[in-house]
Amino acid sequence: MPEFRPVMRSVERGDVPRRKRRSQSPPALAHAKRERKPTKLMLKGYPRDWSNISRRVRFERAKGVCEQCGKRHGEWVYQGPQGTWQREGQWFDERGHAIEKPPPWPSKQWWSHLRHYGEPPKPRRVRIVLHTAHLDHNPANCTDENLAALCQQCHLRYDVGLHLWTWRLNRDLARGQKVLFCSASKKLE
Repeated sequence: MPEFRPVMRSVERGDVPRRKRRSQSPPALAHAKRERKPTKLMLKGYPRDWSNISRRVRFERAKGVCEQCGKRHGEWVYQGPQGTWQREGQWFDERGHAIEKPPPWPSKQWWSHLRHYGEPPKPRRVRIVLHTAHLDHNPANCTDENLAALCQQCHLRYDVGLHLWTWRLNRDLARGQKVLFCSASKKLE
């Protein structure tokens, strides 16, 4: 059986590949300020300092509490039916008002849960995270009157109309339908 030997012609001839040197840039260009690439948030219309604005609204202005229901950032609560929640044995409605007990689960939701999981639904433990919501749905408008610190449930409830509109628009585009574009807040005449 012939002996296997790898072919290394360039090394046998003495041609050793050398590392390329980096081109030396003139000193004036080396210290010039680089232009920053836009981030994903900036491409969606958010300002460069969005993280600072959001932090100020959530923790300085709102003191780490949801401005609609009163849940605190980082706490664990039990989420019940129809937006109700429980903290330390006390039930609250979706606006943060104390109630005696949660309402019953809607029958459609109850039966769907029973079919899928084999048991009736029960309150689930959720960690609260504060979001900064744009009240006019325009990420470029960052005035204090337009921003609100909301927990994830209140933010979703506030944006449900916009989510449905974009879902319908994307569904129609995926079907290949031609869509007459208009903003979510304007009605077609």
